[in-house]
Amino acid sequence: MKRLIFFVGVYDTLDLFTYELKREFEGLGYEAMVFDVRDMAQGLKELSVFAEKPVKAVLTFNNLGFNMELRAGENIWEQLGIPCINILMDHPYCYRDALDCAPRNAIVLCTDRNHMRYLQRFYPQIPIVGYLPHAGKELPGPRLPIAARSIDVLYAGNLSRSFAENITPDFAKYTSFDARALSERVCKDMIAHPSKITEQALEEAFLEEGLNLTERELKDMIAEFHFVDLYVVSHYREKAVQVLAERGIPVQIYGAGWENCSWIGRPNVSYGGKIPAEEVVAKMRDAKIVLSTMTWFKDGTHDRVFNGMLQGAVAVSDTSGYMKEEFCGFLDGSSQADGRELLMFELEELEKLPSQVKMLLDDPQAMQRIADRGYDKAKASHTWRARVVELEEHLLGQLG
Repeated sequence: MKRLIFFVGVYDTLDLFTYELKREFEGLGYEAMVFDVRDMAQGLKELSVFAEKPVKAVLTFNNLGFNMELRAGENIWEQLGIPCINILMDHPYCYRDALDCAPRNAIVLCTDRNHMRYLQRFYPQIPIVGYLPHAGKELPGPRLPIAARSIDVLYAGNLSRSFAENITPDFAKYTSFDARALSERVCKDMIAHPSKITEQALEEAFLEEGLNLTERELKDMIAEFHFVDLYVVSHYREKAVQVLAERGIPVQIYGAGWENCSWIGRPNVSYGGKIPAEEVVAKMRDAKIVLSTMTWFKDGTHDRVFNGMLQGAVAVSDTSGYMKEEFCGFLDGSSQADGRELLMFELEELEKLPSQVKMLLDDPQAMQRIADRGYDKAKASHTWRARVVELEEHLLGQLG
């Protein structure tokens, strides 16, 4: 019964992840069907044929197909008796409604251990939750040596302030406290204490307001106010790139939202707008440094890090609990690459980042040693193949 169903058709980044999983599972002897939601009629037709034989599981990202129904109120995966493995690339509070209606045979995996703990606390009805780190993809072909690469520093990611504005609730509906003031206070708190996770900052603020909330009410309030996370992420994401740009370090940026930054027109900054996910990975093959900031994942990972390492670049990233456990790589005032597989920095110490990056760029041999070690580590432990092996051994092998 080595048969799986995958979902695609909304976001190119998630489709990239999905096809990597599919390819690796097929390498282990699985038969796979891909349900493309852009043509639901065709997808349902193919599903009806594929599901005539036993299917081990559905694998999907960010709830795509997770809540699908053929009859109102009846989840299709419950009807068919197929476990649905939902891998969340974002915090669960982004998907309150989908998770509230999770099928009884749902399995939800997170790319941050704090997100897993959040599910365990607020969604005890979901039978299996777990942690699955991000993974990276290596493009085919030889890797250019660091000295031959033309991009000094590459950053690929969106500034999400405009999206935060779109999901901000109507503050007027909260009559027992000043919701706008609370939101602003939480943003300032998280910026001042960047190790604090969003749900902790919000829960503390609600308690300070004297709100006596049940667990269900607290979960709903966190989901309503999680937009503060996007402002804080954008603050530090912009700041990490800006400190390099203002020190004259050449930076190439891809993603939405950067055009509104006051410093984007500097001669050492090249801004290419938003490009497809596959093209981002290709750009990394010509980058000496791939800069990353986590999307407030304080105990998890981001695929930017692993993609950069697997393209032979030096990954430079802020820290998380998982990253500190997994890698050797703190900025320590030295360009010597003794044992380091990437470079990590603390958000509280961003002012140190430009001198460290400049020191690296001035020492291509040290960069090459870091890049080579990083590639070896990512190739051994942080590819989609590695994640498929984990899923096979620790999850799929336990299903009926």
